[in-house]
Amino acid sequence: MSLGECQVALAVARQELAEVQDRYLRAVADLESIRKRAEQNAAVQTTRRLRDFSARLLEVVDNLERALVHAPPGDALRPGVQATLQQLLNALRTEGVLPIPVAVGAPFDPQLHEAVAGHVADVARETVAEVTQTGYTFEGQVLRPARVVVALPPTT
Repeated sequence: MSLGECQVALAVARQELAEVQDRYLRAVADLESIRKRAEQNAAVQTTRRLRDFSARLLEVVDNLERALVHAPPGDALRPGVQATLQQLLNALRTEGVLPIPVAVGAPFDPQLHEAVAGHVADVARETVAEVTQTGYTFEGQVLRPARVVVALPPTT
């Protein structure tokens, strides 16, 4: 093989090597993208499942609260129900589930409140007259709106 043929063969080999290296780097980048996408999908799925599970646990919170409202003051089970409710609320808080603070007299906010009833009152604007069910957020987003009775200004 002559020197010229060797140089041509070397140039062809270098070109093939560059193409193989390029394909390798692209494959590594694609694999990294797939890994990141899979991690993001897993995180979204985990968050969705935790959100849904937390929403189901709020029904248990509601039942424990109702039990406390209807239990006679001297009922021997009352302290246990209260302790169980507090433990459940603490566990939810740890997972990012927080109650929506609602004060009677505060402006009605349709982003945080669900009006279950309304009554005409001597108020300048729609305000919360009563909270019938506590609302909760999960990681800053409304998980369940607070259910409220709204005081409505008189119509003129």
